[in-house]
Amino acid sequence: MPNYPVGATATTFEIIDSLATLERAGVTQLADRLGRSKGSVHNHLATLERLGYVINEDGRYRLGLQFLELGTGVRATDSLYRIARPEIDRLANASGETASLVIAENDEAVFIYRAGDDVDPALRDGSRVPLYACAAGKAILAHRRSPSLDSLLDGDTPAPTDRTMTTRASLIQELQTVRDQGLAFDRGELAPDRRAVAAAILTDDGRAVGAVTVSGIAPGMSGKRLEEDMPGLVLGTTNRITVEHQTHE
Repeated sequence: MPNYPVGATATTFEIIDSLATLERAGVTQLADRLGRSKGSVHNHLATLERLGYVINEDGRYRLGLQFLELGTGVRATDSLYRIARPEIDRLANASGETASLVIAENDEAVFIYRAGDDVDPALRDGSRVPLYACAAGKAILAHRRSPSLDSLLDGDTPAPTDRTMTTRASLIQELQTVRDQGLAFDRGELAPDRRAVAAAILTDDGRAVGAVTVSGIAPGMSGKRLEEDMPGLVLGTTNRITVEHQTHE
């Protein structure tokens, strides 16, 4: 178990994470899940309830919408989000698929904004997935220095599907292709029936600050539609966002 500087804070967030997974839970269920005493869990929940972050409904607790205020507030301060949002909306309309703005945080791809038909309910605004397992993440990784891959890939790297690249050699080769083409593809690497294409949003010095991606379900997103039609739309959107973002840097 990790050694945190403030153990009580870690416990609070373990409870929050558990409620996010379980949606609703009682004290006993949470205590058993976390291996904590019921008294300790109850005290943390009572504190969170008084602060407005947890709602008690007849002894079963859920997260409160105050987290929504925090999350949307953080997102609203991001200049890339403010610039990209209208372009992502237009891309969703033009493609007829789900368009997303993705950034990297703590070696994960974070879907900061999604628009269009929600073809993949497992992903939503705020969803986090491994960088190496999705098109947007690979587009971002392609513009990182190679040694940074060491923190992503080890002997216990999770693979969402049997198509996910989890070895350093295979990923380095894939990222070179992404750099050469300016595009990254996901052909069942995050979910077996999911397809996506992405391009990186770059700074003047070639650093990726995010990526634009369009995703859909096969067979609707396959063949010419995936390989030719969607890339043009994604690149056009990415170029417009890049120019605007570089202007405001």
